[in-house]
Amino acid sequence: MPDIQSASSDPASATIPGGTYAIDTERSTVTFRAKAFGLMWVRGRIPVREGSITVSGGRITGTGLLAADRIDTALGPRDWHLRSAHYLHTDKHPTIEVVIDGADLSSGSVPCEVTVRGATAPAQLQLRSIKAADTLGITAETTVDRTAYPMLGPWAGVSRRANLAITLVARPTGNG
Repeated sequence: MPDIQSASSDPASATIPGGTYAIDTERSTVTFRAKAFGLMWVRGRIPVREGSITVSGGRITGTGLLAADRIDTALGPRDWHLRSAHYLHTDKHPTIEVVIDGADLSSGSVPCEVTVRGATAPAQLQLRSIKAADTLGITAETTVDRTAYPMLGPWAGVSRRANLAITLVARPTGNG
């Protein structure tokens, strides 16, 4: 169960205000880690390019784009290889899309669809916290199995699963 908080003085009655929120791309982050050759963790980040979230009746719907063409592991040759046709093929697919369709916020586990290189596969976001005041803040984690996407197999040195940590900050748009 996620930690849900709002500006309410009674946390037991805290609810997330309904409405539409625009993701603040400067304050939102997606970081990842995956094993390389089964020996060490490779860590990096994928910038958030754009997104929106709608909350209504305790349910969340949203879309977001991650800038696959700007993936950053702090090692230029590795970043180039991840962007190449072996993995993300960012010349043809510069973004990764995430879609959530009416998921129950109180469940703590939000199903979504992730599209990489034109192939879509399901994932489960494990909500860690949701906070609402002037902005909406959501933290979540997931593990993505990359064998669902058309890229070089795990035998090439990068593990099959990537762990992602997501921190979203979103501002109300005034459209509810």
